[in-house]
Amino acid sequence: MPAKRSRSTLTGIAAAVAAVVVIGGFALTNAREGDDTVRSAAPSATATDPSEQGTGTGTGTGTGAGTGSTDDTGSTDSTVAVIARSGPDLPGATVLDRCDSDGRAAVARYDTAALGDVVLQCGTSAQGYEHIRVRHTRDWQDVLSGQTTQRDWDDAMLTAVRTALINPQKGLPVDAGDGKVCYAAPVRFDDGSAPSPDGFVKVIVSATTERVITAYPTRDSDC
Repeated sequence: MPAKRSRSTLTGIAAAVAAVVVIGGFALTNAREGDDTVRSAAPSATATDPSEQGTGTGTGTGTGAGTGSTDDTGSTDSTVAVIARSGPDLPGATVLDRCDSDGRAAVARYDTAALGDVVLQCGTSAQGYEHIRVRHTRDWQDVLSGQTTQRDWDDAMLTAVRTALINPQKGLPVDAGDGKVCYAAPVRFDDGSAPSPDGFVKVIVSATTERVITAYPTRDSDC
């Protein structure tokens, strides 16, 4: 295990997401224990956690150092999570210190068009920052491999999550099953290069609690 660094109405959301699945697609862009686990449409090429596979049907395409390249509506197909190779340490020691005593404490909040206020909590092994840390630290470290940077895995993760949630591409989010929705976005560095082998991020959010369940890099471009 890597070393640790220090409800909206379901019916309305599900209907909205289902409509997206029927009328849209997106061009770009992980076991069941109640609402806090995830079934993803397509598992990460590097994140092979068997509990994070599932039946999503989408097709096609925080404070963070990266920014998306969409317009103010976030409705174009050009959203990109840009990871700066130099920048602040995210989420910061003060935030992570709260996680030692309160799993419900917020690591980051995101104002999303589809779900409103979405929170990434400190969480547990089943959801939130702790889940991502336990399951996907190495995957996010791989994203940074080959880059000259002092950034940590969660600097990359939080930057990518912010862009995917706040500036979604057309057709997102899509239904990921069991009251969950999937967001995705391409990931690039500030010199324009793409991570290898992974070039995208997928973010799974509970539509019933508006919590980020997981976020992981993948080479797949769809949800």
